[in-house]
Amino acid sequence: MNDTPEHSGTIEMGEGPDTSPEETPSGTRSRRHAESQRGRTAVRVLIALGVLLAFAALIWYGFRWVSANERVRTARESVDAAARLMEVAEEDLIVVDEAVQTDISTDVATQTADAAELAEPVGRQLEDAIGMIESALPDLPADDRPLAEALLESASARSEMMAEAPAILDANRKAATAATFADAALEALKAAEGHSAQATVEFNKHTKEGVRASGEASVKAEQQLAIARSQLASATAAFPEVDYAAFTAYIDAKVQLIGMSKEIDQLWLAGKIEESNKKLDAYNKRDAEVVAMAKALPASVRDPIADAYAAVTEEAVERYFMARERARAAGETVEELREAASRTP
Repeated sequence: MNDTPEHSGTIEMGEGPDTSPEETPSGTRSRRHAESQRGRTAVRVLIALGVLLAFAALIWYGFRWVSANERVRTARESVDAAARLMEVAEEDLIVVDEAVQTDISTDVATQTADAAELAEPVGRQLEDAIGMIESALPDLPADDRPLAEALLESASARSEMMAEAPAILDANRKAATAATFADAALEALKAAEGHSAQATVEFNKHTKEGVRASGEASVKAEQQLAIARSQLASATAAFPEVDYAAFTAYIDAKVQLIGMSKEIDQLWLAGKIEESNKKLDAYNKRDAEVVAMAKALPASVRDPIADAYAAVTEEAVERYFMARERARAAGETVEELREAASRTP
């Protein structure tokens, strides 16, 4: 019998040592290299991004600087253009200003009308200049602002002058036209007075020839009074604000008085001396009343025109000359600032 132990043919496997492959040194290096590469890439990206941001900021600030300088340049050009426009307008403005200040006379109506036509276009030019300066002011450097503001004040004051000038010039024109008719009315009144005086002289001769001559003189006086009334009506039409009521009432009273004189003449020539004398008493009484009316009349036939002119233009004239004083002061400031700038190195 064989004492050798039998084998079942199965080998029992126990838990042996870990047989998975271990990392090699070369794998570790590869992983570290990859991580290093990724880090360097991120740094490069960040640097590039920083450079781009810095470049963008530089461009943005550069654009802002260029844009700001461009706005300053444009603003200065606008102020210069406004100043040139004001210089162009100044010539016609002076014409308007002289017309406003001209004493009213019968020969200024045409000058006044011509000047009135200039006021509106001059005003538009000044308004354009004002707009140009106002739009430029926000972009001007601090050193440029005083001159621009002085120019703005000058343009604004001149614009106000031109706004008030038309009303004044229109009143000037109407007054000048009315004065022409008023002067003609005065000449007719003087002629009527002369004929009336002549009629009295002729009547007092107490002759038929004298009384007839008195009647003829009275007719001529009536004609002149009609002319005077017509001229005053024309003066009122030219300047509706004028009140000639006192003068027309006087003229009407004179016409009535001449009618009485003519009636006395006719009675005397008809031999009705007593009736003529009665009428003469009434005539003398009425004549005294008419003389009193004459004394109460304004000193000049132009006085009603002057009164109407003052009433119509008082406020406009006050505003005009206030603006004119502002324009004068602003003009002086502009000249002082320009002179100071010319001395600056």
